[in-house]
Amino acid sequence: MIGRQWIALSLLLFAGGLLVSCGGGGEEATEGQQGGPPPVIRDGAGMAVDAVSGGAVDASRIVAGAAPFDADIVVAKAVSGYQGYQYLVQWDPTVLEYDAQKDLKPEGLEICATPVVEDKTVYSGCARASENTNYTGPTNTLTFRCVADGISPLHLITMVEDKSFGSTALGYAGQTIETELADASVTCQGTGQAPAASPTTTP
Repeated sequence: MIGRQWIALSLLLFAGGLLVSCGGGGEEATEGQQGGPPPVIRDGAGMAVDAVSGGAVDASRIVAGAAPFDADIVVAKAVSGYQGYQYLVQWDPTVLEYDAQKDLKPEGLEICATPVVEDKTVYSGCARASENTNYTGPTNTLTFRCVADGISPLHLITMVEDKSFGSTALGYAGQTIETELADASVTCQGTGQAPAASPTTTP
């Protein structure tokens, strides 16, 4: 947990510091930004898991066998623009096994945290070194494989569930943007392994 906290804080502080030093954003710091936590930007963004990598956002898919498959993290809405984002995705480890993730780095979202993988979650995120972007589309690709027949969620853990590492878009100098989240699910078939009892989905 200490490692993940260090990555999250260093990513946000580094991005915010670069933004200030570059004079980016074109925004003056508000009183909240100078004297306390930045204010939350309401209803400013949306993120989703796309169960089928590429194209439209798919809420579900069926996977046959144990070959690797990809799912995308997608910024689906960017009303006010954002400077970065972080995501924490959870799955059922009795059904899915995590392989890897790839940062797609669109629109200058190139300052990326090293992914932190635990038994059923992966945490990562990226930020820009300058002004906000209104980019919408895939930002990261996650690779999984089926290890047993069954249904697993691909759940974006919220800021309510995890206030430090929940999935969210981020504005100027780490400002939190209220972000609508959309999960996905994967149905695994033909693995030769019987479904196991699913654990709870709390982190």
